[in-house]
Amino acid sequence: MSPLLVLALAAGALTGVGVAAAIAAFTPRHPRLVDALAALDERAARSAVPNEDDTASTWRFLLPLLRRIPGSAPASDLELLGLTRERFLLGRTAAALTYFAAGPALAGTLAVLDTGLPLAVPAVFSVLGAVVGWTGHARRVTERADAAREEMRATLVSYLQQVGLLRAGGAGIAAALTLPARLLDDSWAMRRLRDELDLAERSGEMPWEGLARFARRIQVTELADLSAIAATAGQDGGTVVGTLLARAESLRDELLADEHADAHQATGQMSTPGAIQVFLIAAWVLFPAGVALLSST
Repeated sequence: MSPLLVLALAAGALTGVGVAAAIAAFTPRHPRLVDALAALDERAARSAVPNEDDTASTWRFLLPLLRRIPGSAPASDLELLGLTRERFLLGRTAAALTYFAAGPALAGTLAVLDTGLPLAVPAVFSVLGAVVGWTGHARRVTERADAAREEMRATLVSYLQQVGLLRAGGAGIAAALTLPARLLDDSWAMRRLRDELDLAERSGEMPWEGLARFARRIQVTELADLSAIAATAGQDGGTVVGTLLARAESLRDELLADEHADAHQATGQMSTPGAIQVFLIAAWVLFPAGVALLSST
């Protein structure tokens, strides 16, 4: 099969996919009854990404196939980042297709240069690119979720301190949990806490119940500890001011210890490139002498 024929077939396939995507984008679709009822339920969590478009609904016919492909991300990571499972799958597919395009691009380059290499070479690049794009997107989502959890823990330090100060000033436990999140909403983490507390209030629940549910969804143990302490104060009438301030202090110490550990690890990793550079310089200096010595003998 000639390279020009392969390029023509690839161009035709891409044109067909583009036409199908355009038709699917402008075709009206009826909403699913399950999704409409879930949107009306105020007890359900809202996504952290506002004004989310209907891309997932447009490509919904691909989702059953994408769910069967191995590899996924934990639901807690997606919840923390405000991503739905559908948008995550479509993002992985876009990344895989982007890396997959390396094969056709290489095939076109080889055809123009007339190198005579077999088509198996760009096919291997396409397969490897698709695998790298599919797995790399999940890894990036996990890394973003880990960074978001660290930021959430750092936000909880100031939140715990404010709750403890309000309790020491005589505020009720519900008011002490709600006011800091509403007044200090400069960061996304504090806004997420505010949204969860507002959701609990609209659902007729106590604030610590909303925080406990949020902690289970995003898998942050420090937030679960806070909800447990607040539940004890709300049910038994305890002050727990000292407990809240002590928990904030211990959490801050844990974060500082983690930062010191990361700094030491980064320092150790910085020595590796230096050692490799010294080895390369030594090899560059000794190689001519070694060749001259071997040639003289």
